[in-house]
Amino acid sequence: MKFSTGAAALALLATQAIASPTSGKGQSKRPKGFPYADGEHFKLDGQPFLFTGSNAYWLPFINSPPDVKIAMETAVKAGQKVIRTWAFNDKNTTFVPGGLPQYGGEGAGASPVYFQSWKDGKATINYGANGLQAMDKVVKLAEETGVKLIMALTNNWADYGGMDVYTVNLGGKYHDDFYHVPKIVNAFKKYVKAVVSRYKDSPAIFAWELANEPRCKADGVRNLPRSAGTNCSYVMMDAWIAEMGAYVKDIDEHHMVTWGGEGEFFYEGAEDWAYAGSDGGNFYAELALDEMDFGTFHLYPDWWTKTIEWSNQWIIDHGKAQKKLKKPVLFEEYGFLNPADRLAWLNRTMAANETRVAVMSEWQRLSLKYEMSDMYWQFGLCGLSFGCSTNDGFTIYVNNTEESTPLIYEHAKKVNAANRKL
Repeated sequence: MKFSTGAAALALLATQAIASPTSGKGQSKRPKGFPYADGEHFKLDGQPFLFTGSNAYWLPFINSPPDVKIAMETAVKAGQKVIRTWAFNDKNTTFVPGGLPQYGGEGAGASPVYFQSWKDGKATINYGANGLQAMDKVVKLAEETGVKLIMALTNNWADYGGMDVYTVNLGGKYHDDFYHVPKIVNAFKKYVKAVVSRYKDSPAIFAWELANEPRCKADGVRNLPRSAGTNCSYVMMDAWIAEMGAYVKDIDEHHMVTWGGEGEFFYEGAEDWAYAGSDGGNFYAELALDEMDFGTFHLYPDWWTKTIEWSNQWIIDHGKAQKKLKKPVLFEEYGFLNPADRLAWLNRTMAANETRVAVMSEWQRLSLKYEMSDMYWQFGLCGLSFGCSTNDGFTIYVNNTEESTPLIYEHAKKVNAANRKL
């Protein structure tokens, strides 16, 4: 099977990615403490920066700096260097017939913190104590503890508002209108500018992420529908990624930018959605874009109804993409449901040898084999002022030593040892 971009186009993109990566922009004057991409590896102050980390989207929303500090210090002690979190939370105060998108009821619980509100088609950025000032405290604590943050700027899904809040307020009908209707794109740019310019001088920022899991479609119940036919494809998505990436880099020339995708490939003739570009993904083309410093991919075989063997190959295929295009690829989210929740939600069980520790340990081994940094979903911690952090069935609690010892502590030692050899 050939790549859908066409052999000549892909060859050109790959040549551009190798010969003149965007990671070189401003490299000679990059401030101390700002990570960057160099070939297929990340670097920090001239040294290799292969890392393991985690996802903790809830850090800004618990509205408790002491608890955030405990979480970050715990992650650092466990050997983690990067945490990914949400730099968005949109509230729609205008009544929308049908009530889309259906946000609210998120796992972290109700929170007074939000970053942008909409009323009668107009957005208001919240700069107050329950707005970006709450994010200020998270960034400051990251600076103090040495944690680097990946900051996602919006969400494909309804949780915390995301793309569809922009779209419904500005007259859009479809989920993918977010990527190409000018007034919607410009509204998102306004928010992006407010956030990126606010933290562009902070060494705590690892990278800006355009969106969490951008797709042509989202949840068919809680989100707007996808437009009919082939209107949304990798052509539309890649154009949006390039435009937004360039926009972020115009504001902040020193921090990296990525798109936050799940890693969907586009092979002509493929029947598997994850390799057929069904939701607008074209991993090789996206990774090769000058505006992108590195690529991302996610893995959830429970939700995607995939086998463990398929999952292992998914990791290998992204490792090969890193080697081929000589740009870093981050294994940014991966999770495997605990048995009780798998049975309750999916009425499914796994073979006795397919435990969470066994399965995820192999994923981590494969990721490290290809020298890809990784971040599991999601970071869990008990002993906070409100008890334990949110559990969505994938959470790995550091307090649960049966899982955390091999999957967090021992894995971090392996990754950090490998980093020293690069």
